[in-house]
Amino acid sequence: MGAELLKNHFDNFVNRLGAYIGQVIKNHIAQDFYWYEASSVYNYSPNLDGADRNTKVQSVLYSKKKDILISPLNVASQCLKGSSPYSSFLTYVEEMIEQHS
Repeated sequence: MGAELLKNHFDNFVNRLGAYIGQVIKNHIAQDFYWYEASSVYNYSPNLDGADRNTKVQSVLYSKKKDILISPLNVASQCLKGSSPYSSFLTYVEEMIEQHS
């Protein structure tokens, strides 16, 4: 039943979980990271020209001052699919906070 629920509501889980994780990261690093549509960030920043452009992921955290992108929705999607480079959501959050604080 759990696998069927995940399959039927995958995008909703990714959006909610990724947004929560992103807010935790944003609140802890307390810098100029804001939520943007991914397509506008890719158009704005020439430094992200070669970045992974996952078409399903629509919102990202982006710092204009540092020109850095954080994509918690993408990581949430990878984790739910079992293909994340992180061992857990906590590991990802701690790493992002450490890198960007």
